Amino acid sequence: MGLVVVLGLAAGYLLNSNFIEGTDEKESINQISESSGFPVTEAPALASEISRYDGKISNIQYKGLSLDKNQCLYLMARSITLIDQGEKINIPIRNYAGPANPYGVLSSANVARVNYVDMASRTYIWMDNNGQAPNYTGIYTPGSPDLSSDLTFKLFMKVLTQYKNTGKLPSTVFVS
Repeated sequence: MGLVVVLGLAAGYLLNSNFIEGTDEKESINQISESSGFPVTEAPALASEISRYDGKISNIQYKGLSLDKNQCLYLMARSITLIDQGEKINIPIRNYAGPANPYGVLSSANVARVNYVDMASRTYIWMDNNGQAPNYTGIYTPGSPDLSSDLTFKLFMKVLTQYKNTGKLPSTVFVS
């Protein structure tokens, strides 16, 4: 009888420990800090906050973090790809330089989901590999001109703002 009680207490302790560890793990995914990273789930709210300034920011204060425009570009690009894949993780917060020679010929564009997800993927990979924002982002549609870094920033901001409002990545986004 005593053995049953001891085993029951031990099992209860182990279950409680695993529950607490699981809770800590889930909570760490929602924390925002330089060390824990930026939760994908926060990206739509960040984009919405940036949209209040029509995307024209150099720095923004968001939930205790000071983020520059290049960090926001990276976080939005990475978040779009992760949302598209159904992933909810924290994104490392790093520093990136601005584009060295920015250019782009489009002043407006209507971009389909398949294209903006691809653009987001190429943007964050470029930034990881080069430590800076790209000069431009091309649309992989034959004959399409390139988007400037600023227009790409606005595109990603609009994608995530619409996602925040609907809970779905939009099929197309118009940006100007």
